[in-house]
Formats: sequence, C-alpha cells, structure tokens
Amino acid sequence: MSDHQPDHGQQDRRGIHAISHYSAKDRSPAQSERQPAAVSISVPFQLVADFVVEAKKTAEYLQEPDLDPQERSLFLAIITTPEALNRICRLAIVCDLTEDSERYFKGKFMGPETEDIFASILPYLPVELQKYWTGLQRECCDCFESCIDSIFEQFRSSLRKTEIIDVTTGESIPLWANSKIQAESWSPGHLSL
Repeated sequence: MSDHQPDHGQQDRRGIHAISHYSAKDRSPAQSERQPAAVSISVPFQLVADFVVEAKKTAEYLQEPDLDPQERSLFLAIITTPEALNRICRLAIVCDLTEDSERYFKGKFMGPETEDIFASILPYLPVELQKYWTGLQRECCDCFESCIDSIFEQFRSSLRKTEIIDVTTGESIPLWANSKIQAESWSPGHLSL
C-alpha cells in the first residue's frame, strides 16, 4: 500500500529510521508536550578524492654518491615499469592517508611495511633484480629495509580534488558552503616524475 507507515524503528527506503505516527487525539497531554525522538539518518553519499603522486628530485636522488648501483637499478626499474610504479603510488597514497586521517578514517588505512612495499613490486622487476633483492632480504634484513624505505620515501602524494557525490542522483555536491569561495583550479590525477 502506498500510504503504509513503517513500524517504529523500521528503516524506510530513503535510509531514514521512521517513527510511527499517532494522531494528537490519541495522545495524553504529557505525550503531546514531549519532543519527537531523534531521527537516525543513513546518508547515501560517496566521497571521491583525486591524488597526484610525485617522485621529487629524481635526478638528484639518482646522483647521490651513497646510492649503490643496485638501489639505482631498482629505482629506475620502478619508475620505468608502469605496473611497479602503479603499486608504489598506491602505497604512497595509503601511507599518507594513514598519517592524515583522523575522526572518520582513523584505523581505516594502515601504512605498508617494508616487506609489503617489496612484495607489491617484486613480480614486475627484471629477474636479476628479483634475485638480488630477495637475497639481500634474506641475508641482511636491516640493509634491505633501509634501501627499500629510502626508495619508497621518494614518492609523495598530494590531494588535488575532492568531491561528494549523491549516490541516488549522481549529482556532485560542492565541498564549500560559502558561495564567495571559488573552487581552486585543478587537473585530473597524474604522476609527475
């Protein structure tokens, strides 16, 4: 039936927990004076964020005197192999979200361990690099971790655009309430090296 009212506490199709309605004549004076109970609302919105991941000062990093040939080769393999680069960029974003997320997102993102970083790129490395780095991981864990972490630290993400989308209508909702504030110019997410 179209005029059917949900039972007390039953969620209707809009995500609002409906409260049963009684006519005023059925209520006692004390009940009439009471404020309505709080309404719990489920909000069908989606937050979308576009990130840019950059490896800044790539040339300077590759020319560092302390950088050994194997580290240089691994870094070059990462930035020239799309699949490995994609995995590193994903982990850079998750790592930065771990540091920046509070209230709503606290505990939702966990930054990668050194082993996770290596495992994510390992399948995309040349065989000789796979052998060298897996051997170093077994033989000298501290050296392995230091090298992988140093390479990973070269990749930093930055948030370029956020958007709230009404899932029901697909409408994009501005993130600013003040009509005097203009959206900053932005470009779609990309990787800069």
